[in-house]
Amino acid sequence: MLKASDVMGCMMGHKVRTNVNAQSSAISALLIASVSISGATLTACTPSSTPPSTTSQSASTTASSANGNNASNTNATPNASLASTTAAVPNQLTIYTSIDKAALEPLLTSYARQINVPIHIVQDEPMSILARLKAEGANSPADVILTEDAGVFSTAVEEGLLQPFNAEKAVAHVPERYRDPDGNWIALSSYARTAVYDSRVLHTNDISSYADLSKLKWSQKLCLSQGKYIPNQSLVVNLINNLGDKRTQEVMQGWLANLSVPVLLDDSEVLKAIESGKCQIGLVNSNRYGRYLQAHPDTPIKIKWINKGYGGVSTNITGVAIPHAAKHTELALGLIEWLAAKDQQSLYASLSNTFPIDPNAEASVLLKSWGDIEVSPIPVRFYGERQVLAVDSMQQAGYY
Repeated sequence: MLKASDVMGCMMGHKVRTNVNAQSSAISALLIASVSISGATLTACTPSSTPPSTTSQSASTTASSANGNNASNTNATPNASLASTTAAVPNQLTIYTSIDKAALEPLLTSYARQINVPIHIVQDEPMSILARLKAEGANSPADVILTEDAGVFSTAVEEGLLQPFNAEKAVAHVPERYRDPDGNWIALSSYARTAVYDSRVLHTNDISSYADLSKLKWSQKLCLSQGKYIPNQSLVVNLINNLGDKRTQEVMQGWLANLSVPVLLDDSEVLKAIESGKCQIGLVNSNRYGRYLQAHPDTPIKIKWINKGYGGVSTNITGVAIPHAAKHTELALGLIEWLAAKDQQSLYASLSNTFPIDPNAEASVLLKSWGDIEVSPIPVRFYGERQVLAVDSMQQAGYY
């Protein structure tokens, strides 16, 4: 079983920062054994009295993340130099992921050590991962997809990129709301699409609901990412479910009227705009805010769990699936069941600034510090099943 000490040891060795108060002092030198990662080579960690610089084995950085990973790049072409290094290798588990590698390295190094199988990671944006799978076809080396948003998984299913699987041990830790009824994917953690605001000019009590942001009082204060950004489409699915299509279109039109700058590319750009004073409030994924906060601990940007008393905040998932062309399905199933277990869920969620799916698992201290959250009860699979309806509504409102 994975121990917290194993994870923290790897994290210190890789200088991974897990919270805003992370310490940079080294606890012990680490001997680096072999596990490959792409963007970097992921390594299994074992304690050693010999500094890594004097050992015969070391981490070897190979390829970098693919270029052109913007939010609207739904037809992205995989980076040729990276794709050329990802041919299927016997007894190697290859993972395509959009999750921050800092959140994955401590977990996967420990798991790779347990099973004695290299784990190769290719990091990319969610829709670019799907583009890779399509371009590679039957030759894809990917064994596991670990990414964000149920809408992305639904698109992958529609395009025949995934295969159903039966991971009974994993399902035991994942409530029905957070898994595909046809067995094509399951969730590992959740996050909210919620409000972030400039605490220099606003107070948490100023903010109430998604619909409230369409009111005149927010004129020239709001920042939004573009409608083609899939997290916004998932949010609109939720709004239609709660408010109906007509009212949702009115809300979106109000948002657009209140913009202080034209729609931005993605959540990162929204956070930067608030930081620089270009706007006072915006909507982002809570896990992206957590990552920003860790990189900018002195930021004036605060988070607010929006829509309490108005149907609850819209949540989505990070989840896992097996590609249709996977070569090592048994290894993939083993990893999925291991990640879904309570202890690994808690660690993974803490490292990725998300909530564990297992109701018996603990949320991180950081997320708890953000206050109580009321979650919308909509099944997350709706984000994929009703995505077309959401896009149509967004187009009619002029937000696409």
